[in-house]
Amino acid sequence: MNAQREKEKDDSELQNLQLELNTRVRVSQSNTSVDGNNDHAVSHVPNIKLTKLPPFHEEKDDLDAYLNRLERTYRAFSVPQGQWSFRLARFLQVQALDVYQRMTDEEVGDYDLLKNNLLNKFRLTEGGYRKRFKSARIEDGETAEQFVDRLKKYLTKWRETVGFDATYEGLQNMILRDQFS
Repeated sequence: MNAQREKEKDDSELQNLQLELNTRVRVSQSNTSVDGNNDHAVSHVPNIKLTKLPPFHEEKDDLDAYLNRLERTYRAFSVPQGQWSFRLARFLQVQALDVYQRMTDEEVGDYDLLKNNLLNKFRLTEGGYRKRFKSARIEDGETAEQFVDRLKKYLTKWRETVGFDATYEGLQNMILRDQFS
């Protein structure tokens, strides 16, 4: 049930963001003129806040889903990846904010490093995804298709964190390695 609601919420939010982006593109196109030299387009659209995401709440939000929504939003609004970690920091609280604050000045600009540190802090690592995959059960109100999609997500994340290829051989090697653990 929670997975279905989260997916519906993410889909709805993504649709809203896409509508907003389309509106901004139309407004931008209508507010673009040629500068005095007649050779450069100049936009007169004011700088609008790009994201209206809620803060990350550790006790009720799934970090992986939150980061996925954040990344989709930033891509939809063409936010340069060099700004992602600084923008994400505005939405972090408690332990997640502590992870950000413990990073050095040089590290805080690296979104992938921040993401990995957050995933490690909240145990969304190889072992965490493996456990989620193996212990997953169909939830109340969840269809078989939704359950299979959730299992695929856990399996894919598990495989990615371990570093195996997305091939038959890669999956086979991961399963065999897991049997030796």
